[in-house]
Formats: sequence, C-alpha cells, structure tokens
Amino acid sequence: MPKISTHDAAAGAFAVLVVFVVLFWRLGVPTFWDPDEAHYAETSREMIANGDWWAPFYNEQPFFDKPVLFHQLQGLTMRLVGDPELGARLVPALGALGLIAVTMWFGAGAVSRDVGFIAGVILAANPGVFALSRYAILDTLFTLFLFGGCALLGLAALRGPRRLQWVGYIALALACLVKGPLALVLAGLAFVMLIAVSADLRTRLLSLNWLGGFILILAVAAPWFVYMYLRFTKDFVSGYVLDENVRLFAASRFANQPGYGFYPQILAVGMLPWTGLLVGRLVDDLRAEWRGERPDAVEVMLWMWTAAIVGFFTLSTFKLDHYVFPAAPALCLLCARAWIDPGPAARVGRHLIGPLLVVAGIAVAYLMVVRLALPPGAGAVAFTIILCGATLTLQMMLRPAPRAPWLAIVPMLAVYVGVIVYVVPALEERKVIPDIAMFVAERARATDRIASYRLNRWAPAYRFYVGRHITFLDDPAEAVAFFNGPEPFYAVMRRDGYEELVARGAPLRAIYAREGMAVTSGRALWRTPEPPVRYVVVVKQ
Repeated sequence: MPKISTHDAAAGAFAVLVVFVVLFWRLGVPTFWDPDEAHYAETSREMIANGDWWAPFYNEQPFFDKPVLFHQLQGLTMRLVGDPELGARLVPALGALGLIAVTMWFGAGAVSRDVGFIAGVILAANPGVFALSRYAILDTLFTLFLFGGCALLGLAALRGPRRLQWVGYIALALACLVKGPLALVLAGLAFVMLIAVSADLRTRLLSLNWLGGFILILAVAAPWFVYMYLRFTKDFVSGYVLDENVRLFAASRFANQPGYGFYPQILAVGMLPWTGLLVGRLVDDLRAEWRGERPDAVEVMLWMWTAAIVGFFTLSTFKLDHYVFPAAPALCLLCARAWIDPGPAARVGRHLIGPLLVVAGIAVAYLMVVRLALPPGAGAVAFTIILCGATLTLQMMLRPAPRAPWLAIVPMLAVYVGVIVYVVPALEERKVIPDIAMFVAERARATDRIASYRLNRWAPAYRFYVGRHITFLDDPAEAVAFFNGPEPFYAVMRRDGYEELVARGAPLRAIYAREGMAVTSGRALWRTPEPPVRYVVVVKQ
C-alpha cells in the first residue's frame, strides 16, 4: 500500500471539510423556503401518512409533477430522521455527495488521479452544489444518476471493463424514475452528438450493447409508468406526459421567459471563479481543432455533454436556472484539466482567477457597508476573499502554479460559511408563514375547514406546517362563497386580501397577524428593505 504524504493527507482533510460545510453543516436549521421544497416535502410526507409509496399525492390529490423515486427516498429519510427539514434535505445532500464521488472517479479513471481529485473539490465548492444540496428538490439526485450513468458508459467504451455499461444503464433507469424520460433524451442527445463528431468515439460507443441496455432500462423504469397509467389513465397522460413534459418544453405556457443567452450567462456566473479558465480551455481546444490537432476523446465527451445539456434546455420554452446543473460535473472536469495542463489561453484564464477574487471581495465589502444589514462579523468574508485573491495573484506571478487551487477554494468556503452563519438566520427571522401555520394547527379543531387566500409562493410551506388539508382560494367570488358557508374555518391571507374580501361581504374576523416577506429575496437584507407584507389569520365573524 503506497504511503500517503503529509501534503496529500492535508489536502484530503481540507476536501472533507469543504464537503461537510457545503453539504451538511446546519442543513436542517432553516424552515422550508418558498415554494418548491415545501411542495416536495409535503408530497413525501403524505406518502408516509397514507402508506401509498407508489403514487405521489399533494394535498390529498394525485401529484403528477415528477416520478416517484425522489419522493420514496425523501420519505424514507424523513421517516428515519425526527427533524422534518433535515430529513427532507438529506436526499439532495447525499445526491450531491454521490455526484462529487462519481466526478472524482470518472476524472481519475479517464484522465488522472489529480484531475479527478481537483474536479471533485471544484464541484464541491460550486455555487450550484451549495444551493441545490440544501434545497429539498431532486436536481442533485437526478444529476447523480444521469451524469453517473453516462460516465459509466463513456468509461466502459474508452477504458473498460465493458461490464461497467450495465451499471450505467441501471443508473439511467433510476434517472428516469427521478425526472422521467428526459434522462434518456439528454443522454441520447449527448451520445448522438459524440457519434457524429468523432470517428474514434463512434467506433467505441457503437460497440456497447445498446439494445440490451435499453431493454434493461425499460425493465427497471417502465413498470412505474405503466402502473400510473393503469391507475389514473387519462389524468396521468394529461397531467404528466403532456403538461409536465411536452407542453412544458414546446408550449408557451409562461410569459416573460428568458432568451437564448440565458443559460450561457447562468453557467458563466455559476462557474465563478473558474469562468476565465473554462473559456480559455475552450479557446485552446478550438485552436487545436483549427490546426488539425483534435482534442482527446475525454475532452470531446465533456464538451459534447455540456453542449447537449445547454442546447436542449435553451430550445425549451420554459427555463429555470437550475435546469442546466447536469453540465456542472463536466465543466468542473474541464477546469481541473485546464488547471493542471493549461494551453496558452487557459494559462491566461488561470492568472485571472486571483484578480477576479479581489474584485469580488471588494464588491462584497461594498455591499456589506452600503447595502446589506448584516452583523459586523460578516465582514470577515470579504476580507478572506480579498486576501486569498491577492495571495493567489502574487503566487501565480512569482512561482509556478500550485498543484491544487486551494487559494481559490478557500474564498468560496468563506462565502458559504457567511451565508450559513449570517444570511440564512437573517432571512429566517423574516419568514412568518411557518409560525402562522403552527398557530392555526394548534387551535383548529378536526372539523374546522382550513384555507388560504392568494398566499401564492408561500402556499406549500403553509400546507406543510399546518399539517392539514387546505382549500386553496384564488378567485374572490369563490373565496366569499367559501367563507359564507356554515362550517367554521381558519384561513390565512395578506392584509390587503382580507380588506378586499370584507368589502365584498365576507364574514371575516382577524385573530392573529404577522409581518414578513412576500417571497424569499435577498432584498429582505437591505438596510432599507422593501415594506414587509402583513399576513393575518381569520375566522368566521
């Protein structure tokens, strides 16, 4: 067994620290944010409550948003862990941990151990990983199975052993059970592009047992979809197949969607401070291609994977920033290769990391002094960013680049510590819906009706924390008819909605009120924040 050097031991310990802080430290402390993670958590909790582990329900109605696997795993962790927020977030955190491990494994197997290790640490410190591993939704788990499955297939074709492909097919089947047939569309698009652009990869990839793999994927994933169709028939076809897949991609269901440049901008910001290094790597690869020096197969795989993810979602009529998260592992692997073995343009990008951190630190310091109402201790974050950026700049000027980019990782870690210690508690103080829901839950009798009126993005959090069936009201006439019914009720709404309904003749009396955020927003931290919204609990007059 080879002896581990002191340097390697220290690097490993620091990597473990980064992973712990980013993924798990104070994971269950905040209440649910608005709106998606409360929606998912409530669906998983209802799965536990009704004992039906195959059909997701939300507010006692079938929930066709996504397949069942994420809810099954989330329900399991929520059942095992007493803290509901921690239990709900463990699955995305563990999914991110698995994704980091797969990225390191692929980098080590396809290129070198150093590339795999650096790529894993860069990914662990990625802003998208920090955000999505702490938000109780499915993106990290989906990316683990999707990228992991394609990585297994790619390594089986490039290096062997060929039996890796069967694990890859199973991983893709699990990706289908997390987010649907989209997994096969993305993987298929990436492999078709690889086959089209590279004769070498065409030969290697076509030698895999794709027919047997497709049969295996169907055997693992198809039974749930057949079950749901047999159970819910046309409702499942309309709610899941059409609404959540076909229409979401092709139909203009939502106004004010961003344009074609949206996802390149998201990746440029989301890959900071490595963006210049990544652009430099792309320039070097394009120059090599122009000179007839084709990049190696691994490089082509990583770029085509990124192009497939970004291209597909760019063509979609509905866009969310985290949809392109599956590109992150490939981009981190490209950054690691560019750090260790840079071409001329990547070398320039590598030298820009330090100055970029200095500028970012100054910007953070300015915001803290002029705009943000945070405790004085938060200033240590800006100081750390500037210090590390300046030190890295000098280091890159005076001596060869270090083996691993620790001085670029430390500022990212400082930012995340600052967010967890200072930003999250400040936002938590301004979230009032969990408190209001608990107020209602403690006082409402089993026969009382529970409702909300135009609660908008906070409605799922209210549903989770009140723990009862909710009647969601949006139309004023419908709301007045509900409140004029003979049965007692508890309802939550904004103060302006309460005044509107009273003016329309609804028999309402406010018994509790709190001021808080309308949505989770960084503007709540401004020294002169937006006026808070007043929420009221009402009962029958």
